[in-house]
Amino acid sequence: MLNLLPFLTKLSENLQRVNNRVNKYLIKPNAKQIHDVRTSIRRLDATFSTLPKKYRNESPLSKYVLQCKELFKINSEIRDFDIIYEKLQKYPSSSHRDSIIEALKKIRKVRLERAKTMAVPLKSTDIATILDEIGVTEKELQKRYNKIVSRLICIIESTFPVVLSNPLALKELHDLRITCKKLRYMLELLPDENKLAIQTRKSLQKIQDNLGFIHDSDFTISYLRSLPQSSKEIQEIIDKENDHRRLQFERFLNYSKRHLKISPDSFLFKIRSFKLFT
Repeated sequence: MLNLLPFLTKLSENLQRVNNRVNKYLIKPNAKQIHDVRTSIRRLDATFSTLPKKYRNESPLSKYVLQCKELFKINSEIRDFDIIYEKLQKYPSSSHRDSIIEALKKIRKVRLERAKTMAVPLKSTDIATILDEIGVTEKELQKRYNKIVSRLICIIESTFPVVLSNPLALKELHDLRITCKKLRYMLELLPDENKLAIQTRKSLQKIQDNLGFIHDSDFTISYLRSLPQSSKEIQEIIDKENDHRRLQFERFLNYSKRHLKISPDSFLFKIRSFKLFT
């Protein structure tokens, strides 16, 4: 069950966290700060989405969250370029590889300047004023929370079997990864003494990490294949990334078979219990 005061405290903390991390990001927008800004925005969005519609539409908070989401989107693009760059750096230097890396650096620089411009207004937001306008009841919160959690669990239940049976179901794999993230952040809103929520969050984190490694390979392979020109060196990188992806999928599959089988202490059983009792 959600409790009103802890929820409002969490909302305030998530707003302040975004503000703090945006300030650090503007000072030094490296990979860590990009990651921290993105995760802080995800947590804020989880609390924001739990509010009734009147606060999610045309309110100071909704406008602020919309700005945050735009910043999140462009930083996600930057993060994707960083992933490709890091992967290419592991392979031997060649003229084609090096030219791709230089092109990525230029694109990243342009995106980063745009992202920093988008981030500047966020650091001067009056968080206290935003919070003053929030007047919500525990019943309203619980109703909305139940709806979101049930929807996320339904997506996981429908996509998990597809992903396990088909390594190339890229859309379902992406949907499962993102949904696990969203559900994990939603479960963070429950009281700290909720042991089931803590255990389930750990499982979600593990699934999310495994699927994240697969997604990084998929994105890199897709990007390299989309280039107008290929070469023997680039094809070798694609082949090695495909091998790496197969290995990561096997690890995900083994983890799922060991820890997520249908039993009273299984992952799917745990998340279904949230749907039953929320």
